[in-house]
Amino acid sequence: MRWFFAKNEGGRDSGFHDAGVETFKGDTDRNLARELIQNSLDARYDSQKPVQVKFEILELRPKDIPDLKSLAVTLERCGEYWPHSKKAKEFFERAIKLVGQKTIPALKISDYNTTGVVGGENERKKDFYNLIRCAGASSKTGDEGGSFGIGKNAPFAASQMRTVLYSTYNKDKEHIFIGVAMLVSHLGESGTVKHQPTGYLGDKGGLSVRDKRDIPPQFLRTKLGTDIVILGFPRQESWQKHLVYSVLENFWPAIEFGDLVVTVGDQEISKNKLSDLLTSFSGEEGFSAHQYYKAFTSPSMTFPENLTNLKAVTLYLSSGENDLPKRVAMIRKPGMVVFTKRFQSVVPYCGVFICKNDVGNKLLRDMEPPRHDDWDPNHPEKGENKKIESEFVHFIRDSIRNLLPSDDATVINLPGLSRFLPDDNDTPEDAFEGGEEQKAESVERSRLPEKIVGKKIDPRRASAKPDHLKPGEDNEEIVDDLDIPEGDGNGGGGGGGRGESGSTGKGKPEGEQPMPTIPIRYRTFATNIDSGVYALQVQSEDKSSKNSTLSIWTVGDQGKAPAEISSARQKDGVPIEVNGGVLGPLVLPNKKGSLHLEFKLKEPLRFAMEVAAHEAE
Repeated sequence: MRWFFAKNEGGRDSGFHDAGVETFKGDTDRNLARELIQNSLDARYDSQKPVQVKFEILELRPKDIPDLKSLAVTLERCGEYWPHSKKAKEFFERAIKLVGQKTIPALKISDYNTTGVVGGENERKKDFYNLIRCAGASSKTGDEGGSFGIGKNAPFAASQMRTVLYSTYNKDKEHIFIGVAMLVSHLGESGTVKHQPTGYLGDKGGLSVRDKRDIPPQFLRTKLGTDIVILGFPRQESWQKHLVYSVLENFWPAIEFGDLVVTVGDQEISKNKLSDLLTSFSGEEGFSAHQYYKAFTSPSMTFPENLTNLKAVTLYLSSGENDLPKRVAMIRKPGMVVFTKRFQSVVPYCGVFICKNDVGNKLLRDMEPPRHDDWDPNHPEKGENKKIESEFVHFIRDSIRNLLPSDDATVINLPGLSRFLPDDNDTPEDAFEGGEEQKAESVERSRLPEKIVGKKIDPRRASAKPDHLKPGEDNEEIVDDLDIPEGDGNGGGGGGGRGESGSTGKGKPEGEQPMPTIPIRYRTFATNIDSGVYALQVQSEDKSSKNSTLSIWTVGDQGKAPAEISSARQKDGVPIEVNGGVLGPLVLPNKKGSLHLEFKLKEPLRFAMEVAAHEAE
C-alpha cells in the first residue's frame, strides 16, 4: 500500500483552513459523538436490535501504519509550501514530530449491527463514493440523520495529522480498507509539480484495498460494521469522561428508546444504566440531560398531538422544581437531541418534544444546517419553512400555558385607558423581520376623565426597596415629586408594559453619575413575539423637547434586568443607536407630542417592560 496524492493539473491551491474541517473545530468530543453515532444509527442493519458503538484508545507503532514514512515526507512538503501561514506551519511541525514518536495515539470508533460502507469506487449513489471520493455530498435519504455529507469531516478535525483510516465489512460481504489524509496543496518529489491536498492510502492510484489478504491484520474488520481510526488523536486524561458526557447529552433519547448502546473505554452506556449515569453527571457544569430525561420518563403533563404538517408529535413537560431550565429538548426520529429551545413561562419547567413519524421527521431534517443543531425556518431558503416552525412553536407554547394555575381574577374597565393606546396608523406596516404578524387593535378614543386623586410620592422614600428584591440586591429608584396615582401601573401582562417613570440612575455603567431624569408616560406592546419585536410609545411630561436616552428593562418574577436589544428604529425607519438596554440619543418631543419606535430583542421572548428617560450627555 502507498499514499497517493493526485497532481493538481492547473487547479487552484487549497490552504490550511478547510471549511468542512473547521466546521467541527472547538468541542471535538461533542462533534465526534454527534456525527459518528448519528452515522451509525443511519446505517442500522437489524431494526430489532440496538446499534452498538465503541470508542477506544490505541497506541500504534509506526510499523503498524502502512507507508508512514511517505506520509511524513508529504507533511514536510506541505509545511514548506505554506511557510507564510503561521497556523499551517505550527500544525505540520507538530504532525511531523508525532510521526517520529515510538507510538502514535489513535482513537478507534467501531460500530456493530450496521450495514457497513457499501459501494464501489465510482458508484455515486452509494455510501463509499460519498464518504471517501466526494466532498459535500450524501447518499442519505428518508428518516436518516445526516444529509449534507459534511459530518464525515468531524474525524479530521480531531486528528493532529488530519489523517483517518477506514475499514469495513459490509452487508454485501465485502472487505474494504482505505486511508484518507486531508492536508494542503504541496509540491511533489520533483519540486515543481503541485499536488492536491487530499491523499489516499491504498492500492495503485489511491484505490481502496478490497482483498482481505492485503489488509493489515490490525485493521481487518471481521464483523459486520465499520472501524474508523483517527491518527494523532489528542488524548487527554479526561477523554473518556468528555465523550461519555457528550453521548449522554446528545443521545440519551436513542439509548432510552433501546436503539443504541455506546461503550467509551470501559464504560458502557445502555438503557439499564442510563438513569444512574445521568444522575452521576448531574453535578457537572452545564450538564442538563438528566432533567430532560426525567421530563420524558416522569412527566407532569403529556401532550400528544396530530399537527397539520408535522403529523404525530408528543410534548412531555415536567414542572414544580425551581432549578428547571425553562427549555424544551427538540428531538426527531434518530433519537438525537438536535437542540434545546427556551419558551417563556412564569412556572419553571423542562420539556421534551419528539417527532418520530416519517413525514414530520423529513420536514424537520430539511430545516437542519450542516451541524444538525437547529431547525432553521430559513433553511434551505429564506422563509421556506416558516410555517413549520410556527406550527411546532405555537403547539409547544400553548401546551406550556397549561402548567399555569387557573386565573380567577376579575376584569375591571378603566375609563380613559384607551387614551394611551396607540393608533393603528401609528404602527409601521413594515416592522422588523417577521413583521407579517402585526398586532391589530381597535381603539376607542374618548376624553380623559377628571384627574384621579392619588398620593404624592415623597422623594425621601426613594431609598425603600421593592418587596421582590432578594437580600443584598441594590435596585433603588428615586422618583420625582410628581402627581402619580398610587400604584405604578407597570407590568403589562407579560407582553409589554405601561406606566409613568421618573427614575434616575438606571442603565448607567458603574461609577458614572446618572443624567437628569425626564418624567414620561409610556406603553410597550409586542408586535411579533416570534421575532421578539416590541413597539414603544413615549410621551414626555416636560414642556420642551430634549435630547434623551431611553433605558428599557425586562421584568420577571425575580425582578428586572436591562433588556438585551439587538436593533431599534423610529417610526419613519431611521435606525436608533443601541447600547445594551439603552436607546439613543434621540429627540423626545414635548408633552404635546409623542415618540413612536420599535426595538427587537436578541432572544424572542415575552416580557413585561419598564422604561425610563434621561437627558442625553
